[in-house]
Amino acid sequence: MVNALTVEQRRALHVLGYLMFRMGRGESAARIYGALATLTAAPDRQVLAALSALAIERGDGAQALTWLRTAMNGPLPARYAVLHLLKAQALWLEGRKAEARAARDEYAFLSGGGKSA
Repeated sequence: MVNALTVEQRRALHVLGYLMFRMGRGESAARIYGALATLTAAPDRQVLAALSALAIERGDGAQALTWLRTAMNGPLPARYAVLHLLKAQALWLEGRKAEARAARDEYAFLSGGGKSA
């Protein structure tokens, strides 16, 4: 699929989705981010991270982990270390406490706040 949106349109929708999420309008944010995911040719880590955060907010760790698997595929630049924290939260929701702690430790290491997992 070819990108159906310009960079500016994607950025504007991302900001709108973020504002909706922060205002407690998760359903609206999910629709915006879902549209962004559909209208973007390649997986966008920021969009997938937002969809993961929305799933965590709803208590749906399994769905968050699905989005995160795609978001974390391939080399991960340092600025995406927060994906490990989202993964920790999703794993915790799923009752996978040891894995959640390991993901949290990996986040702490990558963000400069702790030892390697």
